Amino acid sequence: MEFIAAAAAAIAPYAGAIAAAGTATSVVALAQSASVQKQQSEMQAQKMSLQAEQAKLQGRQNALNYSNQANQIFQRQLRIASAARARAAASGIDPFTGSPMTSQQADALMAGREFQIMRENADLSIYGGLAASQDLNIASAIAGSFSTAPALLTAASQALTGVAKIGESAKPSSTPKPVVSTIPDVK
Repeated sequence: MEFIAAAAAAIAPYAGAIAAAGTATSVVALAQSASVQKQQSEMQAQKMSLQAEQAKLQGRQNALNYSNQANQIFQRQLRIASAARARAAASGIDPFTGSPMTSQQADALMAGREFQIMRENADLSIYGGLAASQDLNIASAIAGSFSTAPALLTAASQALTGVAKIGESAKPSSTPKPVVSTIPDVK
């Protein structure tokens, strides 16, 4: 017991320095944590930027697919119209008048509608990819800029709290401490 009391008495003058070292260690740990969080948020921002670019490219790819389908419809319509004219001509009917012309016009009208739908799908696909890309770019910017603020505020708060504690430990106590005599009693 006496050893503990002696150790406490020896350490007492350095209590402020020990508290300061503890606070400094805590602040360094929080700063490192903030640095790691910042790196993680930057990596998340990069990931989202890549996803944004992928969404844009996917929209363009889908638009190309729809455009290709529209062109296939157009080519099919040309083949159908050519076959209808050839059948009519082979039968001795003028392919540009009467019922052959009416059926060709109906086929062309339907093909035109399909073609238009495919073109609209292509446009929607491009706009959808761009919208997804913009959303991911915004999320990337937010992840890159605002995620480190809480960690930095916590570190600053901890540092200020530690400085305040050091200041309190440096003040003399308002109640006097009893003096313990180290002189043995003689009886």
